[in-house]
Amino acid sequence: MAIEYKNDQKTSGIQTFENGDIYTGDFLNGRKHGHGLLKTPTKRTYDGAWEEDLPHGYGTNTFPNGKKYRGEFRKGKPFGDGQWTYSDGRTYTGKWIKGAFINEENKKDTMEFRLVTSIINFLAITFMLGVVVYWAMNVLNII
Repeated sequence: MAIEYKNDQKTSGIQTFENGDIYTGDFLNGRKHGHGLLKTPTKRTYDGAWEEDLPHGYGTNTFPNGKKYRGEFRKGKPFGDGQWTYSDGRTYTGKWIKGAFINEENKKDTMEFRLVTSIINFLAITFMLGVVVYWAMNVLNII
């Protein structure tokens, strides 16, 4: 993780990572802070605001499959208002709430997905718990 600074104040430079990622932008105390661009060998990019080495503020995250997210980030994660743009041109605007992208068009689908996922998780955990209890009772010769 070498940083090649562009000025004597060490507030601007290029940071190259062992995995091939390259960050070009602002620094504060040796950490990404301010505006910068991160490029990965897989063609993923983040161009936007940084704070304490994490995306924080407005930015654009571009993915190798052509999908793009523009919006707010907080501590490295999408937060608040944002827009997804797909490679075919479709766009969805909404908010990130508790890690989920919500807009009026998909709010109902998202809630149904959460309900179905919760039910599946409950059934899977109940089954695993039943197997463990059965095994324990068998080992203790209770059944």
